[in-house]
Amino acid sequence: MFTVFRQALLCLFLLWLPATWAAESGWLTSPDNDHASVRLRADTSARGETRMLMEVKLEKGWKTYWRSPGEGGVAPSVAWRGEMPKVSWFWPTPQRFDVAGITTQGYHNSVAIPMAVSGKAPAAVGGVLTLSTCSNVCLLTDYPFLITTTHGDERFAHDYAQAMGQVPVSGGLTDSVEVGYRAGELVINATRADGWQQPALYLDPPEGADFGKPVINIDGISVQATVPVSDGWGEAAPDLRGKAVTFVLADNGIAQETAATVGGAAAKSPGTGGLPLWQVVLMALLGGLILNLMPCVLPVLGMKLGSILLVQEKDRGLVRRQFLASVAGIIASFMVLALLMTVLRLTNQALGWGIQFQNPWFIGFMALVMLAFSASLFGLFEFRLSSNVTTRLATHGGSGMAGHFWQGALATLLATPCSAPFLGTAVAVALAASFPVLWGLFLALGLGMSLPWLLIAARPGLAMRLPRPGAWMNWVRRLLAVMMLGSALWLASLLPAHFGYAFSKPAQENIAWQPLSEKAISDALAQNKRVFVDVTADWCITCKANKFNVLMKDDVQAALAEPDVVALRGDWSLPSDEITAFLKSRGQVAVPYNQIYGPGLPQGQALPTLLTRDAVLNTLGEAKGAKP
Repeated sequence: MFTVFRQALLCLFLLWLPATWAAESGWLTSPDNDHASVRLRADTSARGETRMLMEVKLEKGWKTYWRSPGEGGVAPSVAWRGEMPKVSWFWPTPQRFDVAGITTQGYHNSVAIPMAVSGKAPAAVGGVLTLSTCSNVCLLTDYPFLITTTHGDERFAHDYAQAMGQVPVSGGLTDSVEVGYRAGELVINATRADGWQQPALYLDPPEGADFGKPVINIDGISVQATVPVSDGWGEAAPDLRGKAVTFVLADNGIAQETAATVGGAAAKSPGTGGLPLWQVVLMALLGGLILNLMPCVLPVLGMKLGSILLVQEKDRGLVRRQFLASVAGIIASFMVLALLMTVLRLTNQALGWGIQFQNPWFIGFMALVMLAFSASLFGLFEFRLSSNVTTRLATHGGSGMAGHFWQGALATLLATPCSAPFLGTAVAVALAASFPVLWGLFLALGLGMSLPWLLIAARPGLAMRLPRPGAWMNWVRRLLAVMMLGSALWLASLLPAHFGYAFSKPAQENIAWQPLSEKAISDALAQNKRVFVDVTADWCITCKANKFNVLMKDDVQAALAEPDVVALRGDWSLPSDEITAFLKSRGQVAVPYNQIYGPGLPQGQALPTLLTRDAVLNTLGEAKGAKP
């Protein structure tokens, strides 16, 4: 009796369907939508699964959607009849459609979407396909279907294989892929040895986030896609770091699907941060030039000028060779830094300007070198070489050119804890760029720092105007010795923190500094408070200058102590993955870094490398926003 009843229900269902019970549905249409037709087929030839194929034909000018439609549209879906095993959909590579500022992902003309039903499927597979199709208007149409499965249909096997050929693969396109996030933007960097032609990107946004149209930049074998991120309601974008994201990257007929965990983003583009390359090179030259004015380099410059006084008979040629040797030392040191950054990047280590000062062995070595120079200048001992070595240097080294080379190298090493205007931008772009651009920009930094030295080499007469040697040289020697000793003591003061000790802070502050974190920023913004971010390091001379020249001023202290201001400080004196990720997410690789958030600046406003009182106070005022 039950069997008869079930068969009767099945007959009623068949009469209700617009298609007959057959090995395929035939081309289904709807009276409500004459712009699309669909067909479904199924086959059991594959072991352990039933394969299905859903085909869609669209009239010209109409489109349907991918699994993630984008900023509009609805993905195709099926409400299966009865109990169905797990059904896997295999989505062909889509296209992007941009209409009236809205970007969507989908298909036009026709598409065949393969499916696989795990295990044994019912003899009759049925359900209702819901399909969204759009042109000037959008239609949401239901297509009921019921089909039986075939076995060994060669035509089906051919069509299914052809459709699977349009589905992205898991590899084969890229050599490396990195995914990062900074405020309001997802950044995807990929490399391909064969280079790029016309790359395209299609994304599955995680829950709670919407993606806009990617901006794609190509730089040789590297490509970078920057994707706007929002929460879909026009509010602040969610923090995607640590979340999983899936995307399809396609180029020249090859498509690859990648699933990755989002980290911190790099700089704004693969090669130039969105700026013309010549501008970035100019920044590198200026940043390197300004390093000569930093207190870190002054002791070495003093030694260099002092060495001119020892040149007998004011030999212009010798002065030129000495300064060119120092230039060679500067350039060589910047090339060593470029090599270090290349190795760190290839091994996925932290990148940053001055990070060698996070290593106690490097600090200790530099402190000993500076102490030795100081002791020598005080006359406690002299560096003496054997007669053979002295003769060889005089014969082949141009009257001791090696010493001048190492002076240039020392000046470079002492300059690395200093962050100058333009320098941070140039270094940030370099560390995120392709390797040729990275090396080129570090070369530009070295040339920029060498410019004053090159000027003396080109015009030795400028150096010849120094007064004649005399008793005053002993006072200059002592002054240089004191400067070197101060540098050695400063370097030594950085070591205790590496062993769990810290000196007490010499200056009292009225600011209740809290640890820096993305959550602390979000929590403060949720309470309509302003946020002042200070990322600093004990070894950063520019950070110290900002602190004592600006942040310790009474009016700035009072502004940062206001009830609606949250002061957050990140200490990069020692290696810190959190601080490194924070800087990278904002396209930064150097300290100091200061940023202000608030109701009027929800995305944050970065401050200049060298702080000024007006910049801090005016930006804090802007962060308040409009009064209710």
